[in-house]
Amino acid sequence: MGSFVKLKEKLRTWLIELITQFREEMIKLSPEEQSAAPRTLEDLSYPCQLMVIWARDPEFQIFLITHVKELEDQLVEIYGPIENSLLIDHIEKEVLTSFFINSVGKEKIEKFLAGSLKEVQRYYNPLCAPPKHSYIASGSRVNENPWTAGWMVLGNLTNLDVKELVHKWINGIKSTAKPYVQPPPPEEKAILDGYGTYLYPFTWIGEVPKPKFLAERITGSYLWRCSSERVIIDTYKKCPLIVMRDGYIAIGEKEKSKALEYLNEIMSTLLIMDVPLFIIRENDLGPTTFSEKGASMGWGYSSRSWLFDKQFSVDETYSRKCIPKDRMVNAIKRAELLTNNNNVKTLLLLFLEVHTHYMNGEDKQALVIGWVILVDFYIKELWSSYISKITQDKDRLDKLGSWDVDRRLEALNLAHTLTTEEYDLLMKIKDARNETVHEGKDPKKDIVEKCLEFVSNITRKSIGIQLGKMLPKL
Repeated sequence: MGSFVKLKEKLRTWLIELITQFREEMIKLSPEEQSAAPRTLEDLSYPCQLMVIWARDPEFQIFLITHVKELEDQLVEIYGPIENSLLIDHIEKEVLTSFFINSVGKEKIEKFLAGSLKEVQRYYNPLCAPPKHSYIASGSRVNENPWTAGWMVLGNLTNLDVKELVHKWINGIKSTAKPYVQPPPPEEKAILDGYGTYLYPFTWIGEVPKPKFLAERITGSYLWRCSSERVIIDTYKKCPLIVMRDGYIAIGEKEKSKALEYLNEIMSTLLIMDVPLFIIRENDLGPTTFSEKGASMGWGYSSRSWLFDKQFSVDETYSRKCIPKDRMVNAIKRAELLTNNNNVKTLLLLFLEVHTHYMNGEDKQALVIGWVILVDFYIKELWSSYISKITQDKDRLDKLGSWDVDRRLEALNLAHTLTTEEYDLLMKIKDARNETVHEGKDPKKDIVEKCLEFVSNITRKSIGIQLGKMLPKL
């Protein structure tokens, strides 16, 4: 216990000496330079108070400076040395209940301490070499009123040279006092100004980068070595389009709804090409600007947006799918051609909706939209083709065209235009849809799956026919 008292007294003496030498140097500065001190993190002017939270084995200190007029000048509070495993509990019970903390603001101090302790964990990672010398690792402003700054020290403050530290701090104040002239930013022409987001599920364009070293495999840093590479720089419907290695896609369309529509046209075309991507929602998009060399990329705040944080674990990245670059380029070109036809475009986007709802486990929504596709893009076309063969009379065509789905299905089946198997399945899907919409019932999984399979078949068939017509352009 006696040795701890001596250690604390040594630290207290060092802190008072720091204040003394700092003030001796401060009076040598001009009034303009002295007035700049509060704009830095190194102001020990009158009145000031100091607090040190001291942990040991490994040793580190959290150092707070504040200016509270109601407290005596050169007040020093030292907590520790405290065993690391007991530190957080000691902070909760002793430090955060002190008059010093209440004078500054408990909530802001707590936030600073939490950040500092997380930072300490990184420095003393068991897989990293511990610091060999004591040094101030970081500092930040904790509060404006009262002025409060905090520092995180690896090792012990008493191992630092007071004179050198004061010299450094005084030079910092002098530098702050000098007027800062913002250099004009280099003019870089924007090559894309619009909206962007990440493809989902996880996607790489081209091959996934490989780790060169064990350290890269552990930290996951190899995944970001080429993540910002611009794999595709193209246009889509006269708008600039950029796709990056890590699956970020951006389009130079300033109207958000139009940007969303264009990007989903590409997503739906990829889906038809057996790349099962999800629909992009409006809140997935973020404002995005690309210049020749730099970029300001944004993405939205939907429930899936946290997945794109580059802090996610390495294991999660292994689930990313790879899209060959040539397939992505091909999809962009096909989407532009296919969606020039409004019916095809609507079908593609509806199919993308059905797929996304189904993959998200939203069977009700998948069934309802799936039925819309079946009615508008299958039953309607069958019926139109059938009645045009049996009469050309406009009045009769109009009358037959007003028949509801039930009657159409019955007539098509009786005329052998619709097989009994198709008729039975469509009736089951229709009944399930009605129960879902009118009674709120959950549809049976097998009906939803059969509906999705039916929808997939007619969508692919329709797109195949359309692509056949466009073959010369492809």
